[in-house]
Amino acid sequence: MNRKFLARLTVLSLFLLGFNVSALYFLLAVLLLNTHHKEIFW
Repeated sequence: MNRKFLARLTVLSLFLLGFNVSALYFLLAVLLLNTHHKEIFW
């Protein structure tokens, strides 16, 4: 395992993790908007 491959793997995993977390937050926001849109847009 050379260092360049390890660095690439780390960057890729961090990018995927960040994307998944962002998608999760986006999903939660959509869910909240769907359940509370009457209170928010009143």
